[in-house]
Amino acid sequence: MDREKLQTFVMAAEDDLASVRSSLLIVAQSGKGSDLAVPRVILERLACKAREKGIAAIEDLCIECQKTLSQFGTTEIVTPAAAHAALDTIARIEAMVWAVPIRSADFLSDVGEFVDVSFRDLMTEVADPSIADGTTDFEIDEETLEIFREEAEGLLTNIAENLGILSASPSDQTALWEVRRNAHTFKGAAGIVGLSEASAVAHRIEDLLDQLVELRAPAGPPVIDFLVASTKDLHAILASKSETSPGDLESSYAKAVDWLRSELQPVGLDTPDRPVAAPLAKSDPVRTTTTPIVRVSLDRLDELIKISRSLIVNRSAIRERLNERVLFKDQDPEFIARIETLLEAQQTLTDEIQARLLKIRMVRFGTLEARLSRNVNVTCTEEAKKAVLEIENGDVEIDTQVIDALIEPLLHLLKNAVVHGIEHPDTRRLIGKPERGTVTVRVEADDEALILSVADDGSGISPARLREKALLNGIITAHQADSMNDRDSMQLIFDRGLTTSESVNLNAGRGVGMSIVKEAVESRGGSIVIKSEPQRGTTFTILMPLGPHGTATEIVKEPEMELPEPSAAPLILIVDDSPSVRRHSTKLIEQAGMRAITANNGAEALELLLNGEWEPDMILSDVEMPQIDGWAFLEYVKTDEHFGHIPVVMVTSLDTDEFKNKAADLGASDYFIKPLSRDGLARIIDAFISKPV
Repeated sequence: MDREKLQTFVMAAEDDLASVRSSLLIVAQSGKGSDLAVPRVILERLACKAREKGIAAIEDLCIECQKTLSQFGTTEIVTPAAAHAALDTIARIEAMVWAVPIRSADFLSDVGEFVDVSFRDLMTEVADPSIADGTTDFEIDEETLEIFREEAEGLLTNIAENLGILSASPSDQTALWEVRRNAHTFKGAAGIVGLSEASAVAHRIEDLLDQLVELRAPAGPPVIDFLVASTKDLHAILASKSETSPGDLESSYAKAVDWLRSELQPVGLDTPDRPVAAPLAKSDPVRTTTTPIVRVSLDRLDELIKISRSLIVNRSAIRERLNERVLFKDQDPEFIARIETLLEAQQTLTDEIQARLLKIRMVRFGTLEARLSRNVNVTCTEEAKKAVLEIENGDVEIDTQVIDALIEPLLHLLKNAVVHGIEHPDTRRLIGKPERGTVTVRVEADDEALILSVADDGSGISPARLREKALLNGIITAHQADSMNDRDSMQLIFDRGLTTSESVNLNAGRGVGMSIVKEAVESRGGSIVIKSEPQRGTTFTILMPLGPHGTATEIVKEPEMELPEPSAAPLILIVDDSPSVRRHSTKLIEQAGMRAITANNGAEALELLLNGEWEPDMILSDVEMPQIDGWAFLEYVKTDEHFGHIPVVMVTSLDTDEFKNKAADLGASDYFIKPLSRDGLARIIDAFISKPV
């Protein structure tokens, strides 16, 4: 057997078995049968791979372990003895994997030195005071508070508008959802800047509305009275005034709950089994550091940008009139030369003015670090977890309107990473992870798009558990659950009302946060992709289209003569189910002087090819798509006598050697990890597109 392919199998098997072992250790501690879904899937996959490689002993043990785990349903309790028996089988499989003869004789020659270096690194890490326990004591500066006040005013305005609708129509579920959503966002934002009193009031609003949603009840007069009083109190807190005492608000809340009890008589309302928001308390004074800031509204800034555009248009008109006069022979050449010099100087000045005005709109992404770190630290304290935030490419500058649009979904994603991703310290120790988890925010931006990712090294997302919760909540049917693949199951996380949390508290259990993220991103034409691996963590990647030069403002340039598009320009077919990805790739291709056509999935791409109207010079294809995925599409194209000569490049987020090898086996010409860059496209063009002579 090919040594390289065998080594790929062994490396993948080691990773898979590590994930299974970690999951089983957690099951041995928790006893939850629902946590066995991921190990079963991994063992089934490993058994198939072992069968393909002709290693029957590993295949048999995987099947044996899988049968053992299949005895337990999702609602059954798994005994520690059963979990440890499965762990013993995993240990036997690991021993067999390690016995596969693929390594050279000198593999262990440097193990001693490796252990010494690793031990020294470990001791250095333990001695590092920056890793010691404790949370950072953040100081909230005046700029951060001002940003919060502006955001809070917008949220309270939305709440007030929908309260008016709710007062007139108490059963309006859309208005109820909007009040609930804005209160949820206000709660998180207030907590970030240390305004615990305001956060607690918003939490009370959300808690009461949750009861209304569960009971499918209309918003009666006592409920409306509490919501109106709470909104006024939040306005007063923002203005640093005290109009309503905590006792009055508690009394109003109690009346609303009593009304629910008396009118609807729900079972178990406000009982000890249901988490209830803590009584309102005055927050500690927030320390501020005064920083001199000159604030200019974006409207005024945009007015200046419009004036700079007018200057450019005016200059173009003057140049055009001058060119008309040059046609007459009686003009003084020296005069014309002087005018040309003046126009060139004006061009330099107007271009510089526009560039500097646009620069004013740009903000370093790293300026958000304090706010984002506080979000992570506060959530860790509330969840009794440990995590550190890392920001990559903090020097990237982004238009301020884009940052404003991203801050809300970003805060939700960070909170989600801690609450649902990062494990508790004792669990992380049990499975061999550092007690302190890592949440990484990475940002990349160019003139066309911004890519923002939030990754954690936690437990990952279980598609089976999402399906189970969605089925339980009535979001999907049993038939849909049985026919749904893991990729589609991941999208359930964005459904309103779906949560994997076992309980309701300040941070989780309401099924609101992730739907807010998706709505906010898609409202600006963006898309969000999830990538998750069991026990290794989850990455959410946002792709947001931008205007020219990475801003939300259009740049005006002097009109230039447009060259007609040559009919012989190479044609590239883009196959991807994300509209944002298709748009981003199309722009790159057109800027490179080529033509592009797009397809939403493999089925649509095949239809384009088979109708005979188009024959692309190259195909860029995603892997994970509905109907016909990238693998099936690639196999069809490369085995077809008419299309087999077309180079197919896979552009996907699947970044493992296993998938790269699979693509090569099926005939892919190259393999790129999303997003495709200009340099990457240039490399593809040089390699696979013939240059015209």
